[in-house]
Amino acid sequence: MEILLIRHGRMAGDPYAEPEPPGDGCLNEEGVLQARALGEKLRGEKIDLAWTSTYGRAVLTAHLALEGRGIPTARFPFLREWCPNPELQRVNSTQWEVINEAARNHHAEQTWKTELGEGCLELLARVGPPFLKELEKIGVHARHGGYVLDECAQDLTLAVFAHGGSLGSLLGFLLAIPPFPVGRFNFELTGVATIRMHRQRDVWYPQLVIAAP
Repeated sequence: MEILLIRHGRMAGDPYAEPEPPGDGCLNEEGVLQARALGEKLRGEKIDLAWTSTYGRAVLTAHLALEGRGIPTARFPFLREWCPNPELQRVNSTQWEVINEAARNHHAEQTWKTELGEGCLELLARVGPPFLKELEKIGVHARHGGYVLDECAQDLTLAVFAHGGSLGSLLGFLLAIPPFPVGRFNFELTGVATIRMHRQRDVWYPQLVIAAP
């Protein structure tokens, strides 16, 4: 089994928009070109199903990249990007900058939780366990420090379209890397990280595949 973690193209408009598919208007001109180029890159890849965040920029990226392939696609709110504190919508730009500056001046170990909103542990708890529940539904069961795969899941390829923060959190979670306030992974726009399951007796363990250029 393989899991492809894919960041969206360059967005346009409201970053929190959650339109119905295909999410027209949620990528700018550059983002549309990025998504189409991603589609060409993925054309030779076997993809059996796709999951996306509910945010339009991820939905439209998936639509353009997989267009015409008939791949079943589902949207999940738990894949949405880091959630800022809604109270900050009420502060003026000066107050917002003061709060941001205070966060930037802390050492990483002091930023497990700040006024800015969702902390890294909250993000991990929001993304990781629900992802495992959805994997269960397709025959992938977290067991013994790895995964037990039903026969029907052993040859599956799942593409996940989401955001830099949520994908970074998910990648660390799947690889069992301890959480830290500063992200361990940086997904470029339409960047793809491939996780391949390696079998050791009856348990499959995830490995990050670093492709040749």
